[in-house]
Amino acid sequence: MKRSTFLILSITAVYSSVLQTAAWSVNNFLMTGPKAYLTYSSSVAAGAHSGMEECKFQFGWERWNCPESALQLSTHNRLRSATRETSFVHAISSAGVMYTLTRNCSLGDFESCGCDDSRNGRVGGRGWVWGGCSDNVDFGERISKLFVDALETGHDTRALINLHNNEVGRLAVKATMKRACKCHGVSGSCSIQTCWLQLAEFREIGNYLKIKYDQAHKLEMDKRRVRAGNSADSRGATAEAFHHVHATELVFLEDSPDYCTRNASLGHHGTEGRECLQSGRNLSQWEKRSCRRLCTECGLRVEERRTEVVASCNCKFHWCCTVRCEQCRQLVAKHFCTRRDAAAAAPNHIRRRNKGHKR
Repeated sequence: MKRSTFLILSITAVYSSVLQTAAWSVNNFLMTGPKAYLTYSSSVAAGAHSGMEECKFQFGWERWNCPESALQLSTHNRLRSATRETSFVHAISSAGVMYTLTRNCSLGDFESCGCDDSRNGRVGGRGWVWGGCSDNVDFGERISKLFVDALETGHDTRALINLHNNEVGRLAVKATMKRACKCHGVSGSCSIQTCWLQLAEFREIGNYLKIKYDQAHKLEMDKRRVRAGNSADSRGATAEAFHHVHATELVFLEDSPDYCTRNASLGHHGTEGRECLQSGRNLSQWEKRSCRRLCTECGLRVEERRTEVVASCNCKFHWCCTVRCEQCRQLVAKHFCTRRDAAAAAPNHIRRRNKGHKR
């Protein structure tokens, strides 16, 4: 029991360090964790970090943009929330841990793990058989559960929601796997193919879970029964709420707060000062509307700032073997959300425009 407590505290230290330093720090874990877990700890920390980086990418132009405190606040007891956003945080970080463990297993980084060859030799379909080195997602799933789910020490409704969303993330890794094949036959005839399963790009998993976030289901529960804590009445209310929830569906309990305004206690920075997009190549409609979403709909104005950017240009290759470039200066226009009453105080050289009302 003592070792189990140390393990949970150590994993918590790993996750906290990932968010605070954006790097791996497993010294605390190395002092307390069993040797079997010692092998995987850096992969777990790296996976959690990649999950949060993907979260920042997916929400880069939204009011809630996955701040550094997101995983910390949603996972630990300090401020336990169960919003639509924290459901995504649990899923993407869980997926990141499983993904990294699986990938490192296939790369031969762990002595106890290798390719999944359980299907090899079987006929998979017309003209192809299972073979090669399939990514061992069962291994990644098993080890990630030991680490990620151990962080959830509660037994209330929020704990069950977090564990459910952790599992949604792991199922997303499996759901996005790709079949890769290699042709065999005389003179490249490809009369038969050998195929295996491999992980998708992590960006695809992020896109998959972002759709799940948009479709997330709010659990409607009897608050009186939920407040009963770990009683049979509370557990019964939770079981009823989960009865119609699919295993791949993200769930949340509370409505999201107003992310327009700053709330330091909840770790929300608000949208004042945020950059938004108004024009540019290959922008999606969602990105093009970011100024309206982040600025004008939050009671702010759009301010254009022109800044000088220095970049390498006119690069030429010289034999042998150097590349020489010139330094070019270019004025680049960027747009930011500012308070409407800040216009008078702004420097004269800043050009101001408010296009947030236009689509």
